[in-house]
Amino acid sequence: MNWKLAMKFISHINTSIVLKRQRVSALFLCLTILIPINSFCQPIAEGKTKFLGNAITDQNSFHSNYSKYWNQVTPGNSGKWGHVESTPGNYNWIGLDTIYNYALANGFKYKHHCLIWGNQQPTFMTNGSLDSAAQRTEIENWIRLVGERYPDMDMIDVVNEPIHAVPAYVNALGGSGMTGWDWVVTSFSLARIYCDSSVKLILNEYSILGDYNATSTYLRIIDTLKVRGLIDAIGIQGHYFEFKGSGYSWPISTIKSNLDRLAATGLPIYITEFDINEEDDNTQLANYKTYFPIFWEHPAVQGITLWGYYYDDVWQGNAYLIDERRAERPALKWLRNYVISPFPPVLISPKGTTGEARNPLLVWHASDSAATYHLQVSTSSTFSAFIVDTSVVDTVLQLNPLDSNTRYYWRVSAANSKGESDFSSSTTFVTGSQIVDVKESELIPDAFVLSQNYPNPFNPSTVIGYQVPATAHIRLKIYNLLGQEVMTLFEGVRRPGSYKATLNGSKLSGGVYFYRLTSDKFVETKKLLLIK
Repeated sequence: MNWKLAMKFISHINTSIVLKRQRVSALFLCLTILIPINSFCQPIAEGKTKFLGNAITDQNSFHSNYSKYWNQVTPGNSGKWGHVESTPGNYNWIGLDTIYNYALANGFKYKHHCLIWGNQQPTFMTNGSLDSAAQRTEIENWIRLVGERYPDMDMIDVVNEPIHAVPAYVNALGGSGMTGWDWVVTSFSLARIYCDSSVKLILNEYSILGDYNATSTYLRIIDTLKVRGLIDAIGIQGHYFEFKGSGYSWPISTIKSNLDRLAATGLPIYITEFDINEEDDNTQLANYKTYFPIFWEHPAVQGITLWGYYYDDVWQGNAYLIDERRAERPALKWLRNYVISPFPPVLISPKGTTGEARNPLLVWHASDSAATYHLQVSTSSTFSAFIVDTSVVDTVLQLNPLDSNTRYYWRVSAANSKGESDFSSSTTFVTGSQIVDVKESELIPDAFVLSQNYPNPFNPSTVIGYQVPATAHIRLKIYNLLGQEVMTLFEGVRRPGSYKATLNGSKLSGGVYFYRLTSDKFVETKKLLLIK
C-alpha cells in the first residue's frame, strides 16, 4: 500500500468536520475488513501511461485480489442518484464513501458514475410531485453534494447516455433550447461550478462507434460543450453488444474510423464500461484479442474500465473473467500478458516507397512502456538473413548506406522488463542512388510548440508556426466543428527545427475551425476563425 497517500487521505478527512466520522469509519472498514492487500501484488497496468480499472457495484462487492488486477475504480450502482437519495433529503453515502476512500487510500484513479441519467433516478424526480423549479433545486443540490463530498475524484460522468436516456425532468435543465442540447450544457455548467477544477468532466454514451451517424450526433453534443469550455474528456462505454451480437457485427474499420473522428476533437477518450459477454472461454478470448487492442493501442484513449470481473458480480452474465472456482478465464490470463508487454510498434516510413536514399531514416510509432526496440532489415521477405539486426532506444534510426537500387524489408518489435512484443507487420522500400546529408541544425527547440495562427481571424490565408525538438513523424491537420478532418497541411517526418505552414481557406466556409499538431509524444489543438 502507498502509505503516503493513505496518510494524505486521512489528513484530508480531518479537515472536514461534518464528514470526519463517516469517512474515517469507511476508510478503516475498507482497510481492515474488505480489502486485505497483498504487498507483493500490483495492478496489471502498473507503470503504464493508461489505467486499467473496473467497476464496483457496492461496498460488498470488493474482492481481496482487486488491487492485483486493477488500478482505477468506478462505482457501479452506488454512485447513481436513485441509489443515494431514495427520498428527498435522505442520503445513503455508505457504499460510495467506501469505494471513494478505497481509491484514495491505494492511489487509484476514481471516476464517479454518474450525475445525470434518465434511468435509476429518484422516484420523486419522475412521479410528477415536483414542478420544474423544484426539480431544478433538487438537481443543483445533488450535484453540489457530490462535488463537496468527493473533492479528490479524478473524473466524473456528468451526463450518462444523453442520446439514449433523456431524463424525465429535462425541462428543469433547459430542455433542448437553442443548442438542441441545452439540458446537457446546464448539467455540465453545474458540474463545473460545484466540482473541483482538477476533476475531468466526461460525457458518456453507448452504441456510438458502429454507426457514422451516431458518432456525428455525439460529436455535435461534444462540440456544443467544447466551445463553452465545459467538457474535458469523452466517454465510450464499449460493451460487447455495441460491436457484435446475434445477427450483426460492426466492421473493425468502421469502429476505428469513428474512434479517430472522436480523437480529432483533441479531447482524451476513456472506454468506460468494457466487457466481452461470451460463455465459451475460447470465444471470449478471441474477442478480447480482437476488440481490446483497438482501444488500448489508440493514442487518444487514456484508460479502460471493465464493467465487472467476478462471476457473481457482472452486469452481463457471461462477461466475468474469474469463474465460480475462483480461477482466471483464459481472457484474463491473456489480458495480463498483453498489457504488461509492449504492443507491436506501428511502422511509419518508409512504407512501400521507391527511390529512397541509400541511408534512409526509418521511423515508427512509440509503443507504450517499451524500453528498447529490436529492428531488423533484410533483402528477404521471410527475414532469412539480416542486413541490420540491432536494438535501439529511440523510435527513429538513420541507416548506414545500403546497396543502391535494391528492395529491402524491415520490421520492429518492442521490449521492456516484462517481455517482448511480436514483430510489427513488415513493410518494404527500394533504394535509389543518393545519400542524404544527416547534419541537423544547431538551433534545436527544447520542446514541441504549436503557435497561435496569425492573423486570426483571417481571410483567406493564415500562417501556423510550430517547433519540433527531435526527429519525429508529425501531422498538422484542420478540423471543422463536428471533428471532421477538412485539410492536411503537413504529414511526414520532420527533423528538429522551427516550421511554418500556410492555410489557404479560400475553399472553406467561414466559421470556427480547429488545427491540431500530433506526434507520438505530443498532441495540441488550437482554434482559428475564418471570416467571409
